Amino acid sequence: MEILDLRQLRAHDLEPLLEEETRVWREQLRWDYRNSADLVRRFVDARSLPGYVALDNGRTVGYSFFVYEDHKGLIGNLFVSRPYCGPTEGRLLAHVIETMQGTPGIRRIEAQLMTFWPGALEPVFRQERFEAHCRLFMLLELASAPPLPARETPAIQFLPWDERHFDAAAELIVRAYHDHVDSQINDQYCSQAGAVRFLRNIIHYPGCGSFQQTGSLLAFHGQGGGLCGMVLTSVVGPGVGHVTQVCVTPEFQGTGVGYELMRRGIESFRESGFTSVSLTVTAANGQAVRLYERMGFGTLKEFSAFVWNRQ
Repeated sequence: MEILDLRQLRAHDLEPLLEEETRVWREQLRWDYRNSADLVRRFVDARSLPGYVALDNGRTVGYSFFVYEDHKGLIGNLFVSRPYCGPTEGRLLAHVIETMQGTPGIRRIEAQLMTFWPGALEPVFRQERFEAHCRLFMLLELASAPPLPARETPAIQFLPWDERHFDAAAELIVRAYHDHVDSQINDQYCSQAGAVRFLRNIIHYPGCGSFQQTGSLLAFHGQGGGLCGMVLTSVVGPGVGHVTQVCVTPEFQGTGVGYELMRRGIESFRESGFTSVSLTVTAANGQAVRLYERMGFGTLKEFSAFVWNRQ
């Protein structure tokens, strides 16, 4: 097995691997990975995507890439052809982590690799002193789920997503996730600038699917009141919607605003003929997990989020 810099290859060298990866995303998560695979092809051909590939007798059998964001590195993806799973992903990860930890100015590394089951990657991450957080990929089958009952939310006005409220939405994220377990996993939740980047990523780029304005809503307290909640949705596959973000300010948590945002987003998908809706949630966020289960979501897969901070 040979490990090479990803920038030594061209997109056609990855083609069989990307096709297999697209099948895995569809089979495991009902997720259409084709747009993301096209982005990988584009950046690989531009030789602008840092990462590593594993080759067996000249055949590409695995790859991983990473990106830098100020003080932080993100492991964007890791995929290994199923016959080669086992030691291959560990070798790729070791190269990626070593490179990122050795990069001047990098104080933090984050990774969420949804196609791997918990435990598959933990030995490598644990050896490098990463923290692991269990995450759930949950799915609601709309065909078998009855419509959700509306809940009264007095003095709350629900309006469609509007770019004019972009900065207020970023501020909402920071307030909603203050001292929350998810802010330990994604430090973009910890600052206004980070939350703005997070919103831009999920609204303007295909990493979380294609943004679905229908079903993305803002909740305001009273006429002309402040933003107190938000749900953002996307399309991740034929007939498959995804809740990319739902959050409520601390003073309105437990009042039914979060439930009603979710309900309206889900029913919007149902009215548009979608067959299922997915989301991800941190297992330690028990209140959210219980809400989603009451709404009919079931866990399709568990995976891990990994975080390293320089001591």
